[in-house]
Amino acid sequence: MRYTGASLGYQIAAVLGGGLAPFVMVLLETTGTSMAVSGHLVALAVIALLSIRVLARRAGSR
Repeated sequence: MRYTGASLGYQIAAVLGGGLAPFVMVLLETTGTSMAVSGHLVALAVIALLSIRVLARRAGSR
């Protein structure tokens, strides 16, 4: 059960993150500027950093 749950979460994240990224980039490029794409990548980086911070706090509290 544990491996199935971990694998399911990993696979869903891969589909959403990797599968939808090209479509999002094409939609952002229709704005006519590359700043929209850059802003999207910066937003994803900030979300990743915040996630790492939350996980580090949870690991430290145990």
